[in-house]
Amino acid sequence: MSELKVVVIGGVAAGPKAAARAKRCNPNAQVTLVEKGEWISYGGCGLPYFVGATVKELNDLMTTSWEAVRTPEFMKATKDIDTLLGWEATKIDRTQKTVEIVNVGTKEVRNLPYDKLVLATGADNFKPPIDNIDAQGVFTMKTPKDAVDMQEYIKTEGVEKAIVIGAGLIGMETAEAYANWGIDVTVIEMQPWIFPQMLDEEMALVFQNYLESEDLNFVLDTKVEKILVDNEGKVTGVQTNKGNFEAQMVLVSAGVRPSVKLAQEAGLEVDKAIIVNEYLQTSDPDIYAGGDCVMCTNIVSGERIFAPMGSTANKHGRIIGNNVTGAQDKFPGVLGTSVVKMFDWSAGKVGISEKDALRLGYDVVTCVVPGPDITHFMPGKKLIMTRLMADRKTGKILGVQIVGPGKVDKRIDTMAAAMSFGVTAEQLSNIDLAYAPPFSSAMDNLIVAANVLKNTIDGKAHSIRFQEAQTKLHDDNVLFLDLRTAHERAQKALPADHQMHIPIEELRARAHELPKDKEIVVFCILSTRGFEGQLILNQAGYDNVSFIQGGIQFWPFK
Repeated sequence: MSELKVVVIGGVAAGPKAAARAKRCNPNAQVTLVEKGEWISYGGCGLPYFVGATVKELNDLMTTSWEAVRTPEFMKATKDIDTLLGWEATKIDRTQKTVEIVNVGTKEVRNLPYDKLVLATGADNFKPPIDNIDAQGVFTMKTPKDAVDMQEYIKTEGVEKAIVIGAGLIGMETAEAYANWGIDVTVIEMQPWIFPQMLDEEMALVFQNYLESEDLNFVLDTKVEKILVDNEGKVTGVQTNKGNFEAQMVLVSAGVRPSVKLAQEAGLEVDKAIIVNEYLQTSDPDIYAGGDCVMCTNIVSGERIFAPMGSTANKHGRIIGNNVTGAQDKFPGVLGTSVVKMFDWSAGKVGISEKDALRLGYDVVTCVVPGPDITHFMPGKKLIMTRLMADRKTGKILGVQIVGPGKVDKRIDTMAAAMSFGVTAEQLSNIDLAYAPPFSSAMDNLIVAANVLKNTIDGKAHSIRFQEAQTKLHDDNVLFLDLRTAHERAQKALPADHQMHIPIEELRARAHELPKDKEIVVFCILSTRGFEGQLILNQAGYDNVSFIQGGIQFWPFK
């Protein structure tokens, strides 16, 4: 029997993982990795950190854990994989089972025979139709060369102001990188809030409020119409539908699109991305695809979504490597899990957005619960704000978002595991999490939030969001009741026209002082006393009472 011939197109994440796994599973297989660029197996998600000089050497993004650089020679010596760097796959002949490749430099043409073919062609940066988008000083972020060119431009041009078009993950991380160079950064986003694919509005507002305190500037719900240039074709700013903004450097980070041309021309089934089944096979059973060029099934919604993540790409590669060598492993899907750190805060999410939940017909219920990430009496505690979203009918958790300076990632990962199995608010409230004061509270933030969600579903807790509370600040028919101590009140104020101060400890005795002909909104620092105050007033005969979700510690409005 002849050797199994496996050809892998794409050398960043899914491709090298598939090639290495296939070789491990079948050491006798002939595995060839084809990459049109200059680098293989690099950490693309680390490029903003190189631009910002957090990562000092570019090679650090291409090394193993023992600091060996992944080169074609390394791949051959350690994995027995033939790596063709600087070769582009241009045509697939499915009948003859060959791939035509062209040397990017010399234009030499070769044909590679395959038994199994893997497409890991990734995604391409989307360039919106903006005049002068290729001007000097305009950059995108995809390859190591992009990052090197960007950093060199900052050093040589003395950039004082930069504009980032797009407030997604890469754009925002690069905005921080620019700020690390002392550059005045303005982020322009078409959607009404930052991280529009990651966070719902109230969480984005809170995170934006913090980032503005770190001197990032935001222009939202705004479309860039033109890149402004000088007589030499160098960037001087941008023109938007809300005016012009000066800059010596522009990053276009308007999302990515799956690279499907090769698959499409080969007659494979494509719908925005390459269509694959649960085994990551395309419409041709001998051709597999994974990484950013395919769609994934969302475990919560059951819909196919585009989820370009290096973590997902590596999982795809492993499964493909198994399956091209005879296995029948399935990829279960994704939860859209993501996390980001900017300056001293983090944000993370699992599951679907509220907009998608409503579109899918769920009866949505939410809660927002701030609290310290470890026991309140321990030094080093930091706040986080947790938002749970569930289906009111079943209690099933549909989405989780967390922001703040405290530990976000471990709770996001916990929810990713729990939501993979359809966890409900009831189940989450009783999950057996590890507890010791240096690590968490006895009732971890997730458990507290689950209990608040249960109280909301059961009709015991009546809360309003930041946005709704803001619309009531100047309403003559609304009274805001402050339950904080005098000391707390001196630290932060809520700009409501009509408010009273009754500390929670005095509320039972003084409830009669409140008017019964007004809506009452109670609030405190973290909303714990807010819920308690609502219950006390309900017992005293006040029916039109609610509390502000999240209290006012994270109040996002100026």
